[in-house]
Amino acid sequence: MKGKRFQWITFLLIICVMLLWTFIVPLKAEASCYPEYIKVGLKYGKAGPLDCTISSKSGFILGTVTNEGFKETLPLPGYSTVVASIENGHVALHDQQGVLLSANIGVNGCLVAADYKKNGLITYGNADYRGGMLLLVNSSNKLSIINYLKTEEYLYGVIHREMSQSFPIEALKAQAVASRSFIMESYGRHTADGFDVCSSTHCQVYGGYNAEYPSTCQAVNETKGLLIWSKGEPASVFYHKNSGGHTQSIGEVWSFPMDHLTGKADPYSPNYPWDATIYFNTLEQKLNQAGYLTGTIQSVKIGGRNNAGAVSKLIIEGNKDTVSLEKENIRSVLGTSLVRSRHFSIGTEYLGGDGMSSIIADFQLNNGHIKKDVGEKVYLLSAGDKLKEVNSAELHITNGNKTIKTKTTETPSDTPDSVVATGDKVIFTGAGSGHGVGMSQDGAIEMARQGFTFDQILRFYYTDIEVR
Repeated sequence: MKGKRFQWITFLLIICVMLLWTFIVPLKAEASCYPEYIKVGLKYGKAGPLDCTISSKSGFILGTVTNEGFKETLPLPGYSTVVASIENGHVALHDQQGVLLSANIGVNGCLVAADYKKNGLITYGNADYRGGMLLLVNSSNKLSIINYLKTEEYLYGVIHREMSQSFPIEALKAQAVASRSFIMESYGRHTADGFDVCSSTHCQVYGGYNAEYPSTCQAVNETKGLLIWSKGEPASVFYHKNSGGHTQSIGEVWSFPMDHLTGKADPYSPNYPWDATIYFNTLEQKLNQAGYLTGTIQSVKIGGRNNAGAVSKLIIEGNKDTVSLEKENIRSVLGTSLVRSRHFSIGTEYLGGDGMSSIIADFQLNNGHIKKDVGEKVYLLSAGDKLKEVNSAELHITNGNKTIKTKTTETPSDTPDSVVATGDKVIFTGAGSGHGVGMSQDGAIEMARQGFTFDQILRFYYTDIEVR
């Protein structure tokens, strides 16, 4: 009996250990997937300086950045300003009078404020930063200036630069979660440069301590640690300014489909019209820089649209070759500041990609189940539950950019994509701004104004996700 009892006890202990392992290991995996500290490149590569001046009101502590965090090596409390420069292939420190303080701060040498444990700030380039400054000699034999700080504090300096602090708090909280999740996508992009993310739009725009506001810090604090998850994994997250009325599926923008980044109609993004004129000689230069040798440009036309109505192919004909630019390469080659989105038409009026310009004659009402032809008379329900009789021939319909009469006897001479630009220039007119994948920031702001919470906003723009 004792032997059998021992076997049962052993069996139960094994079951308990397995259950504990089942619950504990995933929790540790989820907690460890998000970095506690982050290295943000401020100046690097050929753009790095030969020397730089760094200040702190409390003085400095010189140390080293390790996998475990910051390790102090040399206190320098008596110096409020130091100058870093490259000497004999190493980063050296001098005081303002040129007195040498350190001939070599080390491979991962980092300066922090003497009161860094009390959130003391460090100043570089007329801007204040939390954490410290990691100084490296880069491959261009210049200094890389890298802000090393806690990841949540990094987000303090991101939110306002990506979405103004003046917007509703629920929109800012949605941005905070999206930006935190975006770190999972962008973290390590610049490993070869010695840091994790840069401070520009290539990663996320970061402004340091001077970009912090009470509302943006509140948004970060109230969503602390929250990420967007898809199918049990931290999700790759993207966002943009304005969807132009329809977000994009990631596979139709770049090349890798993801279920949670599926395009959908977006009724919340406000109208964002734009236009751009590109002369053919400038267009030829842009194509040459991208490796396309078309010769003299002769014509430009739209070659197709995707499921969201955005241009999927732009055909450019030259006297030597014809080029087809596809997906987001259209904007990359022509310039994202000119072609604000791929919701565009050629010509002086945005016709859209939804067929609005070709609606003629009769129209139908559709509630999703039943279609009904509209007769001569239509009754509109106005404020106060009053019915107003209207002649249907006088009604107009709009897609937010173009307005037409619902009844007309004239067939439009042009469909949205039949216009061909010839002569010496192409005129693009469009709506929206950005690649269109994921959350529309303008849409998030409007949803917040309408009373949606940050998690409702995120669940609208990202398909079948969890926020936790």
